[in-house]
Amino acid sequence: MSFVSGWNDRSVSTIDLGESAAPVVGVDDHPAASTDSAASTGSAASTGSAASTGSAASADDAGSVPTRRVVAHRGAPRVRRENTLPSVAAAAAVGADAIEVDVRRTSDGVAVLLHDETLARLWGDARPVADVPWCEVARLGNGLDRIPRLDAVLDRLGGTGTVLVIDLADPEDAVTAATTVLGAPTAPLVEWCGAPAAMDVVRTVLPDAVVWLAWESLAAPTAADLVPLRPAVLNLDVAFLTPATVRAAHRLGLLVSCWTVDDADLAVWAERTGADSITTDDVPLVQASLETAASRGWPSLDTVPSEAEVAVRAEVLVHRVANEVIAFTREHPVTAVTTKTHPADLVTDVDRLVEQHVRGRVRAAFPTHGFSGEEYGDAPGDAFRWYLDPVDGTTNLANGLPWTSMSICLTRNGRPVVGAVADPWRGEVLEARHGHGARNRGRALRLRSDETSGRVSLAGNVVGTELDGHRPWPGFAAFLDALADRSCTLRVMGSGTLTLAQVAAGRGAGACVSAFDPIDHAAALLLVHEAGGVVLDPSGPVRGFPAVGQPVLVAHPDVAGELHAIWTAALGS
Repeated sequence: MSFVSGWNDRSVSTIDLGESAAPVVGVDDHPAASTDSAASTGSAASTGSAASTGSAASADDAGSVPTRRVVAHRGAPRVRRENTLPSVAAAAAVGADAIEVDVRRTSDGVAVLLHDETLARLWGDARPVADVPWCEVARLGNGLDRIPRLDAVLDRLGGTGTVLVIDLADPEDAVTAATTVLGAPTAPLVEWCGAPAAMDVVRTVLPDAVVWLAWESLAAPTAADLVPLRPAVLNLDVAFLTPATVRAAHRLGLLVSCWTVDDADLAVWAERTGADSITTDDVPLVQASLETAASRGWPSLDTVPSEAEVAVRAEVLVHRVANEVIAFTREHPVTAVTTKTHPADLVTDVDRLVEQHVRGRVRAAFPTHGFSGEEYGDAPGDAFRWYLDPVDGTTNLANGLPWTSMSICLTRNGRPVVGAVADPWRGEVLEARHGHGARNRGRALRLRSDETSGRVSLAGNVVGTELDGHRPWPGFAAFLDALADRSCTLRVMGSGTLTLAQVAAGRGAGACVSAFDPIDHAAALLLVHEAGGVVLDPSGPVRGFPAVGQPVLVAHPDVAGELHAIWTAALGS
């Protein structure tokens, strides 16, 4: 395999990976070991040959120029309509090192630039582009803002030195795109990214192609992950960018590209973390941020702002993200349901899509923070750590029952700072900040005694709980009976997070779950604390969080003692 075309920031050697050789990247001199002069020549068929020589000063030296490659995402979508010739031209004009475009095929086999499967979002036609002939696709839009053919883009960039990265979602589209590149009389250096099945097709049609491996995991890549695709680049959402992943990729000879970075601080953080390529909607912003950081001195990754500063920003982010998740969860149909540890342990495409979105939003705002999520696990970070359950109540969601929630909580050294529980079906965001109370739609949540009858009582009230997985927890039946003896009803709704959070909103006398997990329950417990409720483990009240795995009870203060006695008796029965 030849070294990646147009990459000019690392020296390269090769190691034997069995079927082929892949570039090995030197990481000892990160963030900029050397600046290599790549010969941007070669036919469209080879799409990846480059020579690499030369050196440059380390980017740690004040005034050194950053050498990461900046990739324009779909051209210049903040200036011109994405995936059009004007957008491509604008990206080239502002000095993008590479331009990533999406390619699909028409019904008569013409490769065109389009991200979506249908023409609806940008072009007002609800049909799948694969069902529409080129002559009709060509008439959509106006002026230069039209859907271009891939061969027109190849001709436009040929000889410019700008690399074209072709993103593919479908194997049949990959056949059309690869044969188009193969037959182009003039073309730029081309690289390929996208769905694994599409990349397999590219590798078959173009054996020497520079292929990117899509990576959607916090786990570091291994040599086994490179076979049989033989990629040159590890391509990941910036939410999955970690120092460990970068080190592992570089040891395997892979370069690392991250997307989509549209924030100056995040761009600098990605550079400092070791990314070799940054894909962005705003090339000038990323270029300027890297150049400014280089000239003024690269910031330390260890700089930590005060908790108050972080909390104020986190509150804003959490509120926005929660409302984004509400809209997405309500509008996105569940299209894939799989199991994890057993047949009742479900995960849907919505779980994964929401978590990936939230991780990206948090990473963009707080790149140094740690993150623990239900679907993708733990990412390392500083003293601040986020906990996310994208869909608590997945079984309900998969079966069409409108009782699910998203839980997100920021902690510092294990202490709650900011949290929210989003209820997509009520359209509510219950949110709290440590020491500043809890709110629902701007209204303060404060648990008080009943204004009519005085103290809140268990009689005529409800207590919520959840199963331990899909089975009753030890003591469940005894707890049910004890509450029934007091004319109190036990409810099992299917989302532990939302069940606990209801107590903070004054809905029910209390709630309990069989085992505390900060991913699932941290935000709800912060809500209860800030609303004036009581959080208890079997030994009594808890000021912050109980130990992970401990049973936890939340209660209105008027019934906390009585309910705790009933609950602990049931647990011991």
